[in-house]
Amino acid sequence: MPPKKTEVCIIYQTDPLGTVAGGIDSFIRGILGAAPDDISMHMVGITTDPEKRPTGKWTECYIHGRPFQFYPVSSTDSLSIQRRIPLSVRLMISLLLKRLPRFIDIIEFHRIEPVLGFLLSKRPINLFMHQDMTVIRKKNCDIRWKHAPWLYFKLEALLLSKIKSLFAVRKNAVDAYRTRYPTMAEKFRFLPTWMDPNIFSPIPEQEKEALKNKLANSYGFNKKDLLLNTVGRLDHQKDPLLLLNSFKILLNEESNTSLIMIGEGVLKGKVKEHILKLGLSEKVILAGLRNPWEIADLHRVSDVFVLSSVYEGMPICVLEALGCGLPVATTEVGEVRMIVKPEENGEIALSRTPRALAQAIANCLKKRETYKGAPCTNAVQKFVPEKVLEPVYENYRRLANQAKI
Repeated sequence: MPPKKTEVCIIYQTDPLGTVAGGIDSFIRGILGAAPDDISMHMVGITTDPEKRPTGKWTECYIHGRPFQFYPVSSTDSLSIQRRIPLSVRLMISLLLKRLPRFIDIIEFHRIEPVLGFLLSKRPINLFMHQDMTVIRKKNCDIRWKHAPWLYFKLEALLLSKIKSLFAVRKNAVDAYRTRYPTMAEKFRFLPTWMDPNIFSPIPEQEKEALKNKLANSYGFNKKDLLLNTVGRLDHQKDPLLLLNSFKILLNEESNTSLIMIGEGVLKGKVKEHILKLGLSEKVILAGLRNPWEIADLHRVSDVFVLSSVYEGMPICVLEALGCGLPVATTEVGEVRMIVKPEENGEIALSRTPRALAQAIANCLKKRETYKGAPCTNAVQKFVPEKVLEPVYENYRRLANQAKI
């Protein structure tokens, strides 16, 4: 008789087979798609395709040939639109009416609030935190807890006492948790993010021109232009207005340049207005949400990837760009220095100003032939799911064994 598998259930407001809305969605896809044979993955979330993945029913799904069971508690036509009742709240309400199968060994969350519904559960809980939550004390934060940070930190103290382990994708977040909760310090560990080399990889130079011509016809950019792209929500965290202001300055030096912005979000209206105000309508393309394969193709024909964020953990979008051999110009956020090396595969802006970011982009463009290719892909070789996630899978096994004792 084969040994019993460790049964893990991730609970998060996403559809891992839909068009991913952000880094957390990509993060979860990686966990599901790289799980070893002795770990059986389950997911409770929200479906974007009720016909293929109906609500209220367990459906067997696959990522890279790896099976997992998916149970959507509700459906949505878009994971990126901010609603009056957030998807996370809808998920929590639905969970109150739904019991997980008894065979589930480990419950996993990717934000802390849903743990509230499992305070009485005897199953061990693993938690991933994708931000240093002290950011909610900042005025330009998009997280709704910024309106009541005192309440969040009271809730955090309660819920962290319930969980068995926590992984954070920022080193300073781990330090902050250990400082705030010294008696629970052993629960907190740093884990970097990763990119999926099955999707994000370079193509031969001789294939790029044909692909760029194809994408130019599809997206509407000038195929003779240098091409910048960015991937992320159109919200205050990603600061798309800073990017547009920087791009306007850059055009004074590199007029034959276009910018593709991939993503949706609450600032889309303001972004459109700002594009018109700066006279950039013929140079900036809002591409909306795109699937990972479309994003990878855009990386392959672009000259520089740009990140203009105010705050981050370890942004997966940067790893994915580098994985395609694309140099990166970025603001100084999160753990970008682990992978973006100035004068090697990209540039980090000296300050959070339009001129500083424009200079970083300009430097990347000038040195793109030196930066692109191997200096980029070499930087992310160890940041792949099979290498990064082994401590996570080993933690699942450990928690399951402890629960049996």
